[in-house]
Amino acid sequence: MHSLRNLCWKLNWYRQSELEGALLLGKMVRHATEPSLVWHLTKHCADEARHAWMWEQALTAVRLPTIRISRSYQSFYMEATAPPQTLVEVLGLTHIFEQRVDRQFTEELAEPGLPAAIRRVFAALLKDEAAHLEWIAVWLAGHPDGQRVLDRYRAIDERVYRQLLPYRDRIWDISGLGEELITCAAQPERT
Repeated sequence: MHSLRNLCWKLNWYRQSELEGALLLGKMVRHATEPSLVWHLTKHCADEARHAWMWEQALTAVRLPTIRISRSYQSFYMEATAPPQTLVEVLGLTHIFEQRVDRQFTEELAEPGLPAAIRRVFAALLKDEAAHLEWIAVWLAGHPDGQRVLDRYRAIDERVYRQLLPYRDRIWDISGLGEELITCAAQPERT
């Protein structure tokens, strides 16, 4: 069973991570030279922005407040390595991150007591993540550096996951993550 406070922090963090993913993928469109890559990046960017909105709507539906999140999950990768510089690196990082999201959301969906509105968002996002994983895997398979980049980011992801795992049930204790604008226990009406 989720604690209300942890669920509140986690969903706000998911929203912020989706927004940051959308911004990064949107910026990558200008580096794409293949029409199909422009299409996939644009669609993926739009999906990530829509996912952030879905989290916002779910937070509203279950009357959880907004928390100002200062850093995304992805920001922890940047502590472990330099920011990705090439399109191959961005898509390699995105692919490994999406694999982590897929595993995490599958676990979350299995949790008893999860509000129905939240359960619906997890289920919808898992469908989108499958499509994201597929197109990026195909694209990276056609690049000579694809596997090397995936291996590098997979190792980084494991370190980040182990670093953050102790905070699983107390997200608010992650240093520098964010700040509660209002407490999770007293949610005013949203319009």
